[in-house]
Amino acid sequence: RLPGGGWWVYPLLFLTLVVYHHAALWITGSVPVGSTSLAGVPPLAFGPYALGASHLFIRIGGRSMAAFRPASGLSDADYAIRRYEFLTLPAGRTWAPFLVGAIFGIGSILSAPPSAVAAYGGTGLTSVLVFGFAALFGYGMSAVSVYFSVRILQRVDRLHREATAIDLFDTAPIYAFSGLTVRLGLAYVLAGYYALFLNSAFHVGNILSLASIVITVTLGVACFVLPLWGIHGRLAAAKAVLVRGASLRDQALEAELFRRVDAGNLAGVKEVADALSGIRATSDRIAKLPTWPWPPQVLRGFISAILLPVAV
Repeated sequence: RLPGGGWWVYPLLFLTLVVYHHAALWITGSVPVGSTSLAGVPPLAFGPYALGASHLFIRIGGRSMAAFRPASGLSDADYAIRRYEFLTLPAGRTWAPFLVGAIFGIGSILSAPPSAVAAYGGTGLTSVLVFGFAALFGYGMSAVSVYFSVRILQRVDRLHREATAIDLFDTAPIYAFSGLTVRLGLAYVLAGYYALFLNSAFHVGNILSLASIVITVTLGVACFVLPLWGIHGRLAAAKAVLVRGASLRDQALEAELFRRVDAGNLAGVKEVADALSGIRATSDRIAKLPTWPWPPQVLRGFISAILLPVAV
């Protein structure tokens, strides 16, 4: 409901964290009052990033669910209920993951190597003063976004399991959630690489911090693969039925064609041969039907996004 869809909130939050960060640097005497420093600024983006990413996923999730609706077989009333559950977090349930993330964040500051906090007073207390607010918000919102992502992906799996009108020849609903899951996965993977490359000194020997990066990248891969894995079995089974049906018809028409030729009865042979050609053309089309719920270019793009930073 906010002007501009509320997207301006996230850069404003980042700017607020930057202002607090510098005020804390001045108070602790880490830098002269009035001067600016880029040291420690990149990690301030995690909180606004996590919150903004959740906002984006809600928007994409609504479009994805609308695209999947023809395959769902849901009535208007059931669809409205499922959509509400899909896009809405239960009231009061985000505080627990926020608290877990906040504890993790403060712990990562206190366990950071001395070289990583030397520029911020060199003690755990001054480091908490400088980074504590950003860590509470960043790690806390990251944990909330994980909770939100898991909830969304559970809903995707449920929609796939309950779908009653899946049509292999209609690929739009089959691919409906691939755009959402690949963006979820990339959001986690990019956050992990961002943390690793832009603040590497903070992570050296910091078990909690390194663990958070490993968890983040692992979650990214899981977000893309796991919620879509279940429907692969249904698609493969449906395709097997179509393949068998086409194969049986092909055999029956081929046998009929040979019977007429062997008997010297050429009446209707052309019609049988045309039907056989049609069945084989349909078999070729069935062979190309997808059993994986993502387009090939989406999978290639996701794998490239994971491997390219490693290569660099």
